[in-house]
Formats: sequence, C-alpha cells, structure tokens
Amino acid sequence: MRGVQNPSNPVPTRPYSPAIIVGEWIHLSGHVPVDQGGATFGSNGSEQATRILNNLENTLQSAGASLADVVSTTVYLTDISLIDDIDTVYRVVFPGQPYPARTTVEVAALGRSDFLVEISAIAHLRVAPDAK
Repeated sequence: MRGVQNPSNPVPTRPYSPAIIVGEWIHLSGHVPVDQGGATFGSNGSEQATRILNNLENTLQSAGASLADVVSTTVYLTDISLIDDIDTVYRVVFPGQPYPARTTVEVAALGRSDFLVEISAIAHLRVAPDAK
C-alpha cells in the first residue's frame, strides 16, 4: 500500500491521503473544488465538478493512471438539483460508454460552506505498480 499526492493539487491539511494504491486498485479520497493554493474554484456545480475532476485526474496521473481507468465514483452534492450540471460535465470528461459506476448523494454540508460538490473515486491500474 502506498499513498499518492500530486504536486499540482493542494496538500491536504487534514490527516488523509488523496489516494492510496493497493495492488491494482487506486482508492481516491473525496476531492473538492480547490486550486493549488487551496482557494475554492467555481461558484456553480459545473465549474466545481470540472475542477474536481481535473484534480482527480492529476492524482491519477501521479499513480500511473488516468480518468479512463475510473470504474466508480461517489458524488456528494449540497443540492441534488445540481445533478444536471454534474451529468453535463461527466459526458465531457468521460466520453463514450460505459461511464463509471456512480452513486450520487445529497448532503447537508461539505468541508467548507462554499463547496457544492465533492467526488471520490476508485480506479483500476492496468498493470500493478510492482509489475512495472
């Protein structure tokens, strides 16, 4: 098991790893809409989801994977009406089918009051890190 951190993403201020690789699997913690300096990026669901998926992609690249390797996501929304915004972004970021499996839940709050979206994911490495 090893942790993954991408230098393009902000360093977590809480005790967690942005991603953990176990065998052929990458478990990505919930990513939020922040820029490298930790400032919130975007004021609507589409902008925030786009930034989050960009941050997820950065983390995946550090693990030797890409968004094409994502098999499942969990999307947390502070307002379920943002689902259409998320769907629009997903169709761009994950072109073609099959799309990753997805669970979407509405939550009362996220880590900061200006966060509308948080996304976690599981990805599959095509080759286990030890086999490279």
